[in-house]
Order: sequence, then C-alpha cells, then structure tokens
Amino acid sequence: MNLFKIAQKNMRKNLSFYSLYLFSIAFVLMIFFSLISFSMDEVIMAKISSDGRVETMSRVVSIFIMGFVLFYMSYSNTFFLRKRIKELGIYALLGFRKSSITCLLIIENIFMCLIALVIGIFLGAFLHKGIIAIIIHFLDLSIDSSSIVLINFKAVYFSSVFVLAVLFILMISNWRFLRKSSLLELIRFEKKSEKKINVKIYLSILGIIFMITGYALALDIIRGENSLWVTIGFSPMAMLTLICVVIGTVFFIYSFIPYVILKIKNKKDYFYKEINIVSIPKFVYRIRSNARTLILLTLLSAATLCLLGSTTITFYYTVKGTSRIIPAAFEFPVENPEKVDRAINIAKEMVGEKNMQYKETDIIKVTASSSKLPFEYSAEKKNSFDLICESDYKELLQLQNKKVSKTPLSDKDCILIKYMYDNKKLDKGSVYKLNVDSKENITVKVLDTTLNNPIGFANSVGTLVISDNIYEKISEFKPSLNKVMSIYGKDMRENKKLYESIYPLFKDNVKFASAFQKKNDIVYANSSTNLLIIFITLIFFIATGSILYFHNISGIFYDRDDFNILIKMGYNQNKIKKIIRKQIKILFCIPAILGTVHSMFALYCYKNLLMQDLLGQSSALILPLIVSIGIFIIVYIIYYNITKYTCYKMILDKGLSH
Repeated sequence: MNLFKIAQKNMRKNLSFYSLYLFSIAFVLMIFFSLISFSMDEVIMAKISSDGRVETMSRVVSIFIMGFVLFYMSYSNTFFLRKRIKELGIYALLGFRKSSITCLLIIENIFMCLIALVIGIFLGAFLHKGIIAIIIHFLDLSIDSSSIVLINFKAVYFSSVFVLAVLFILMISNWRFLRKSSLLELIRFEKKSEKKINVKIYLSILGIIFMITGYALALDIIRGENSLWVTIGFSPMAMLTLICVVIGTVFFIYSFIPYVILKIKNKKDYFYKEINIVSIPKFVYRIRSNARTLILLTLLSAATLCLLGSTTITFYYTVKGTSRIIPAAFEFPVENPEKVDRAINIAKEMVGEKNMQYKETDIIKVTASSSKLPFEYSAEKKNSFDLICESDYKELLQLQNKKVSKTPLSDKDCILIKYMYDNKKLDKGSVYKLNVDSKENITVKVLDTTLNNPIGFANSVGTLVISDNIYEKISEFKPSLNKVMSIYGKDMRENKKLYESIYPLFKDNVKFASAFQKKNDIVYANSSTNLLIIFITLIFFIATGSILYFHNISGIFYDRDDFNILIKMGYNQNKIKKIIRKQIKILFCIPAILGTVHSMFALYCYKNLLMQDLLGQSSALILPLIVSIGIFIIVYIIYYNITKYTCYKMILDKGLSH
C-alpha cells in the first residue's frame, strides 16, 4: 500500500488523539509567528525602540522560543512514537523495512507540521495585529493601523524555514530510534511489568528538610541588614536556596509522596473502598515512573510563575509608586509667577474651578549635623534638609485625601519623610542640629518617620516637617527658600489634554512633574518588555499543560484493559470517571501546588531584596501575585478538563468497553 495513503488513514483514524497535539503545536507556532512578525515590523519598531533595545530583546526571546519549540516538538514526537511502538512492530512483521517505517513517520510529521504551520501563520497574523492595536492604544502612538500588514512574508519565510529544520531534526531522531531498536521486541513495550517500588524513608525525610531549609533561607530576608542575604551576599545565598529547593523537590516527589501514599494504603478502613482500592495502588507506580517529568514540570512551573510574577510585581509597584513620586497632578517651582498663573487658569478652564485645588508651599533648605544623618539628606547634589511647616504639611495631605494627625508637633520634634519603606524605623529618635545661621543652631528630634510625602521627589527628597513656631523662627534668618506649586483635582492625573496644555509652559524646567507624564513614561518603557515576557510565559504554560496531557492519556491508554475488567465487574460510569479523575488529578496537582509554593517564596525574596519599596504595603504584593497564579491556574484547569474528557472518551467508548 502507498505510504501516503497509510499516513492519511492513520491520521483520520486517530484524529481525536492527534487533535490536541495539532492544536498545541499550532498554538506554539502562532505565538512564534506573531513574535517574529512583531520583531520584523519596521513601522512599530521605529516608534517604540529608538535605541534598538526592543529589537535586541525580540531577537533574544525569538532564539529562546525557537529552542523551546524544538524541544516541545521533539518531546511530542517521541511521545507519539513510543505510543505507536506496537503498531510499528506489526508493520515490521508484515515485511516493512525500517527505512519504509521511517518514511511513513516523516510523511505523517510533514502533514501535521504543515497543517499546524498554516494554522499558526493565519492565527499569528491576527494575533500580531491585535498586539499592535493594543500597543497603539495604550501608548497612544500616531500610527495608522492599516499601515501594518496582516501577513509579513519575511516572517512567513523565516517560520517556514525553521519548521523545515525542525522536521529534519525529527527525521534524524526517528531514524536513530528505529535503527537502534528491535521492533519485534518492543511490540509489548506498553505492557511492561510494574516493578515493586521500594521507598527509602531517609530520602523522604531529606526531601522535607531540604525544602524547609530553602524556604527558611528565603524568609531570612525579613531580618534586613542582619540577614544572610546581606552579610553573605545575594548570589551565594540565591544559589544555596535554589540548590536546597531543587534537591528537596527531587526527594519530595521521588520518595516522600510515594511514602505517604504507601502509609495511606496501610490504613485498611480507607484503602478497602471500591474507588481507593483501584486508584491508590496505581499512584505510587505512576508517581515514581513519572518522577522525572513531575520534577521538571514543578521547576518549570515555579520558574514561569517567578518570571510572570516578578514582571507583574515590578510593573504594579512602579505604576502604584507614582502616587508617592508625584502626589499632586502637577508640581513645579514657582520661578515665573506669570507662567504659574497661566497654568492655574488653564486648569480652571479645562476642568472647572470647582474640580481643582492648588497650593503654594514654601520650603526652607538648611544644612545639618548629626551622628547619624539619613540617606535622604544626601539624596540631592547639595546635602541638605527641606523644611516644611506643620500646617502646610497637613494641608497638603488633606488635598491628597490622606489622614492627618490631630496631635500638634512640639518645638523640639520633627517628622522625617522617608524615600523608601523602613519597617524598623531606624531613624526614629535621631537628633539633628539644623544650621540656620553661622551662629545659630536649632536641635530637633525625629518623633516619627512616614512615607506620606507632601511634595514630589522632583522638588523635595530630604523633607523634615517641623512645628510652625520653629519654622517662623528659622524664617527670620532669611535662609535659602524655594517655592513649589502643587495642583490637585478629580481625574486630573489621567487628563492627557490638560497635560498637553500645561507642559509647554515648563518644558525646559527639569523640576516640572506631571502624574500623567510619569505614568505614561512607565507604561511606554515597560510595554515591550512585558509583551515579550508574556510570550515566554504562554509558551511555558502550554508546555506544562500539554506534557501533563500526554502523560495522563498515555497512562490511561495503557490501562484500558484494566478499566474494561472493572466495567465487567459492575463499576458504573460515575465510578469509572471518579477513578480516572483521581489518577489525573494527582499528576496535575503535584507540579501546580509545589510550583506555586516555590514561586511565592522566590517572589517574596525578589520583592524585599531587589525592589525599592516606595509603598510600604505588604498587601501590595498580593494583587500581582493573585493575577500571576490566577493565570497559571486557569491554564491548568483548561488542560485538566481537556485531559479528563479525553480519558473519559478513551475508556467509556463502546468499542473499548466490550
């Protein structure tokens, strides 16, 4: 029979089995093609990458994804090859040469990959257009979306050459596998006997010890300057923590989980139930036989969640931090009264006088001496404190809709505005001698520190709040004085037209600050990076779900005869489905739960050690973490349900149950 006809017949008969393989490869190629199209789009690159950084990142990510696509397609090919060992053995018995069997596999791979490539290019073209439309909308770029071609033929050529190269590698891989294998001996490959599993207790204990040690090292970051992460160094501590978690994961999956299941098996009241007596004996063997895959997927899930979570946390913190970087909608020095009046009048005309408020604040600059001056004192070029009177401070906080303490400051106390969060408040109680004159000094003590800065960091960093009496006393010496105008109003922080109207008045002033401009700059600077990371995480999520799918249906496929026996024994469909769900669920839960826990500790370290905490809110970590884990769980649930219903069909199909 013609090999082409055999290949077509095989694909038609196994269409349902091959459908997810085709879909997953097409999905991966869709993302790959959209990324290649994005990196080759000269119109969008000219707008968002003046320094070539985005093009470089796109190329690096493209190479990374190419490596993953090669790995994923090789893995899928190997899986289906092993699944068809018996079929290929029958071909050998019928007189087919290994060269003919290799050609049959090549033809089938060509059919599958070409169909997946066509689907991937078609869907990838629309995905590319959608991504460009989102970027144009969020960055407000002056680009006509119709100028972006639907299908970039350079990207089509590049993707096609790459898929052909992958096909060639798969052909070599299949040829080597068949050349080294005796197909007649592998006819009963799928029915290898299940060996008795010996679980070593000391490895189980070591797994728990290593994982707890890794988590403890991660949490050690809480100790701040006394932490091992500071005293020993970030790199060695990160490596040690990673090694502990990886070793702990290996022993935990390979020994601890089987050990727990064996202990459950010894509990007769629980074990001798019609569902458990069938499913529990399979758990130990399936976990041990799939240990390498589960370990790989656990670490892959953790790494993917860390990548997505760190990106989400960084972006969220940066955007959220604009409320501290620029508390008002607009801030600028009062240097030209005419420009200040014009800016205020523009705001009144555009948003209405009732919807805006403004305040001019006098800031006194003084030098100081102390046994322990804070970081903020030396943050600007000239070391100094910015003094603000208590009444101005409280009025500015009220304009920011923040709570104001009713207790007045004494003449001997002050409040230090911190740039970054300090949970131990190390500067509290410090004494500063303010040099108000060559002969006059005033001593104040830090009553408290706070993150509620009244003025944006463009105009004031080392800010001290002092009592009105002391402020007036210092003012009598006519010290260096700066005036800052702050404008507040409902929805003014998001008002692009207002920003475009006021900005020309202060475009040459480096101390002009706009909340809209700052947030827009952050989004503009991070959009391309975030997009590329989304590409990578999507690829990883697809890989994790697809590998779990293939492993589960493989296990269920080899257990078909056992399930048919259970059906003949009187197990109804609901009980069979429950057994299937139990077998599938444990393989999905292990990498999902362990990967999530690993990533949470890693992200906690990342947030506390590598990020400047401008917010001082531990709860601010929760939202981006929920978003990252939520996306991961949604993908897992989708793949779990696809796997579950595929297995139901395999076992409960009439042809298999009789």
